[in-house]
Amino acid sequence: MRFLFPISSLLAIVLGVFAPQQEPSKTILDRAVHLGNDATPEWPEAQAEPDAPDAFRFEFEASANQGELALAITQRHVDNTWHILINGKSLGALQVGSERKEILYPVPAGTLLDGTNTMSVQIDRVGDDITFGPVRLLESSYRDMLQIAPVRFSVIDGASGNGIPSRLTIVNENDTFMPIYYASACATPVRTGVAYTDASGQATVELAAGKYRVYATRGMEWGVAELHLEHSFASEVAATLSIEKELDTTGWLSADTHMHTLTFSGHGDALLEERVLTLAGEGLDVAIATDHNHHADYTSAQHAAGVSEHYLSIVGNEVTTDLGHMNAFPFTEEGKLPNHKLQEWAPLIQDIRDKGAQVVILNHPRWPDRDKGPYGVFKLDPRTGLFADGIQIPVDALEVFNSTTPHTPWPEVMRDWFSLMNAGSRIRGVGSSDSHSVLDPVGQGRTWLKSPTDDPKLANIDDICSAFREGHSSMGLGLFGEVLVQGVGPGELATPTDGEITIDFRIAGATWATAEKATVYMNGVEVASTTLPPPTEAAHHDQTVSFKIRTPSADAWLVCVATGPKPQGAWWYSLFDDLVLVTNPVWVDTNLDGVYQSPQETAAAACKLVGQNPNGSPRVTDLADILKECDRAVAVQIWVEAKRLWGVEHPASLSKLALLAPHLRQLLESLSTE
Repeated sequence: MRFLFPISSLLAIVLGVFAPQQEPSKTILDRAVHLGNDATPEWPEAQAEPDAPDAFRFEFEASANQGELALAITQRHVDNTWHILINGKSLGALQVGSERKEILYPVPAGTLLDGTNTMSVQIDRVGDDITFGPVRLLESSYRDMLQIAPVRFSVIDGASGNGIPSRLTIVNENDTFMPIYYASACATPVRTGVAYTDASGQATVELAAGKYRVYATRGMEWGVAELHLEHSFASEVAATLSIEKELDTTGWLSADTHMHTLTFSGHGDALLEERVLTLAGEGLDVAIATDHNHHADYTSAQHAAGVSEHYLSIVGNEVTTDLGHMNAFPFTEEGKLPNHKLQEWAPLIQDIRDKGAQVVILNHPRWPDRDKGPYGVFKLDPRTGLFADGIQIPVDALEVFNSTTPHTPWPEVMRDWFSLMNAGSRIRGVGSSDSHSVLDPVGQGRTWLKSPTDDPKLANIDDICSAFREGHSSMGLGLFGEVLVQGVGPGELATPTDGEITIDFRIAGATWATAEKATVYMNGVEVASTTLPPPTEAAHHDQTVSFKIRTPSADAWLVCVATGPKPQGAWWYSLFDDLVLVTNPVWVDTNLDGVYQSPQETAAAACKLVGQNPNGSPRVTDLADILKECDRAVAVQIWVEAKRLWGVEHPASLSKLALLAPHLRQLLESLSTE
């Protein structure tokens, strides 16, 4: 297999470091030009006003090159993709960077002609101001100047000795991602500082002479191997790294519900052939293809790459609409696409289900920021769980965290989720990656699904969908775990005994992952927490912490959360500052009637029992007695229900509730005045 990868950061290098200025060369452009659409008087090397908005072309004299040469381009403030071409042949793209530097690029054999040659630099869409030039054509080979030679890596499973798909991170002694050269000749995905192996754990990459640190990883369940490599130009180097699975995830499958390819989504940089290898290299069990408004099927490419045994592929679709984005599955590749132009939530989601989807997930509800995501646009009140215009978004789950979308902190999205459950929703949570690129690890955010089999080849898609819908799952970003409440897990009904609820919260991580705090939330309020001791086992961190809490006065839900610090190794490439584990809710049946009632349902039932005064107003003392017994979540819903039932915004009788229920005064006063 041969893949063509962007080489803007793979083949370019700062010339001042690796190629002295006295290297024999010919100047083919003796000035700097300004490309873009804005004035830049602060750049003295070129005129302030742009020479051209989106392209520059010039001619130069040269001789045909039978072997490789090198080109030195001085450039400034490159943010986007500027393509470099000589005689119509692409040399890749300018290296991104803000400082003015001279950068070295390869000129492949056969690029130049005898006599007049044409060079151009151009951008697809105007919106970036740069300076380009001077440009020098060097007489030496790019490979010789940088002393580039191949390194053959093998990654093995330390327990079996067999090769295993994995991710290689290649850095210098300062943990800076290092260039990998001649990417188009690599048989596996590579980017600056990162290479994935093939199905047998093999990857051959080309590196410049120097000292490197190389790490092998395979997602959240596996350890990390480190290798110090001193690479010379003399000959090919072979190196082996050994990693082992460190987590016991028996009874669970790991899934990523959100990923993209350049092939089908048209943006990002991960080709389909790359994506199937990155999925194997990150140790996922279930991969749900979710390219934008496209039924993508990865199975053929997965089979061609030899990684079918490692994970189950499911055809999905990120239904991308003006209302928001939703991941839905399963579909068939040939099935009808949902109508992404529908402008109302209920018909839109029903259409998605009518096209075959068993699971619909609302993606990144606060993206691109808190106010512009669906929850902001439709004005979700995180105190009440209600949207301003009373809409409902009848999805099965929402992304509590998305590992490439940290714009709104995950605790804020979690609070939104809690409020929706208090308002009566049975919506579940998922973790996902939303990876569009090779560099952003697919599966870094993932969902752990309860499963009757540990073998993804034997997993049943209907069972997987049921686990998502019922919430028999947890969400992990670097951590794995599960919770049992009175002996039952997420999505199940727990029955208290003797006025107490027993919670057993298992938290596990590989040797590189440490959890520091465990917290229990009941109806969105923290009711218990503990600081976790450091791991005591050399092999891995796996502990269960137990809590006993008082049985609430009404039915409730429980969610457990564990957090820990972000690993400091360069191999953990993450946009988040912490590690996270969040369980889906366990429903607590306090009144032992065999049915869970949400805080909203409890509040509605309570309000029906309130008597009336002779003037028709509600009897405040009845509500006050209820409020003294209930928790904060039920109190909020009583306030909402009371205003709905009695049809006034600020009735004098209801304002007395804050006085009659002092422990809720601040909350109720804020709700009554906004």
